[in-house]
Amino acid sequence: MINPNNLLSAEELASLRETKDWKNYLAILSIWSQIVLGFIIFAIWPSLITFLISSLIIGTRQFALVILMHDGAHNLISKNKKINDFISQWLCAFPMMTETGTYRTYHLKHHKHTETDLDPDKILTDPFPVSKASFSRKILRDLTGISGLRRYLGYFSSAWGPNEKNLISHLKHFFYKLYGFLICQSVILLVLAFFGLPWLYLLLWWIPKLTIFSLFYRLRNIAEHACTSGVEDFSNTRTTLSPMLIRYFIAPLNVNYHLEHHLFMFCPWYNLPKAHEILKKKEFYKDLEIENGYLNVFRKVII
Repeated sequence: MINPNNLLSAEELASLRETKDWKNYLAILSIWSQIVLGFIIFAIWPSLITFLISSLIIGTRQFALVILMHDGAHNLISKNKKINDFISQWLCAFPMMTETGTYRTYHLKHHKHTETDLDPDKILTDPFPVSKASFSRKILRDLTGISGLRRYLGYFSSAWGPNEKNLISHLKHFFYKLYGFLICQSVILLVLAFFGLPWLYLLLWWIPKLTIFSLFYRLRNIAEHACTSGVEDFSNTRTTLSPMLIRYFIAPLNVNYHLEHHLFMFCPWYNLPKAHEILKKKEFYKDLEIENGYLNVFRKVII
């Protein structure tokens, strides 16, 4: 891994390390407010069009929760470790059936061994480039919920504890692994039931989670590392420049600046554009894996 001290001055690094916790608090409030808005839109004006709009809002904000959880795994949500882990765990990870501590261990291996055989994420990019037919099948599995069902059924199966010896042991293992997820799901369902809308739990929480979330999660993974030009830190991770509207869906919280994130893991999401502007002034900028637009990325990964 490249030492950041060899890339930027002490002053530049200090500016990237500068944290403003209130931006994260505002971000989590904004994400959940948009999720609530998605429910309200369909509840007031139920139709196929509003269902699609609400699903898109909720699914992409579920995606944003996972992105903010990622910052929590890097201890970048709050300078206070307890607040950082609470927001990351209970407001981001548990609602999406994941867990910050486990992800943190897994994800730091990805940073240490990016695009090597020791990278736990390499399995996601190894198949690329793929044919148009193969890519279409992947997208279809996402949009029909097949990929999502496989993912969550796998979580449930693992939580059940296949090596446990009796029903009591299975149940203990299951609730130990999923207690946070079950509590968060119960809260969401109870709030909807309080307003007389419990049926929206499946329609507008789970369907977007199984479809929209799966799609954008896949596209993000492809854009970050698939078919990059090299094996070094400058070229094994990709930043994709894109307009704000596109970033709202596929790259919330500046996650498109992924190369900057890999070079400066201490940099919170709201400082990543600043990191990019600093890098643009450096002579080595021409060596960085920077792509202009997601369409150009997909032209590289689809043959």
